[in-house]
Amino acid sequence: MIDNPVGRATTLLKDDFFQDVVKKQRQMYIDTVLNSHEDAIDIRERALQKLRGIDEFIASLESIAATNEIKGKRFKIF
Repeated sequence: MIDNPVGRATTLLKDDFFQDVVKKQRQMYIDTVLNSHEDAIDIRERALQKLRGIDEFIASLESIAATNEIKGKRFKIF
């Protein structure tokens, strides 16, 4: 089990180096899609799958980072 997953996810999301790497990776896949030959369907599909994977990974980190906030709102409803 990971100690303090909320804090660690928050730290990663705020880390400039991590954000820069994610931004560069996303842009690389976007450029692959935009600059691929019109017949290169497989290349575009793979790039889009990787782009979605990055987005899902970041969404997972954001969800972990927001866990305490979500729990606090959940208890206010009940």
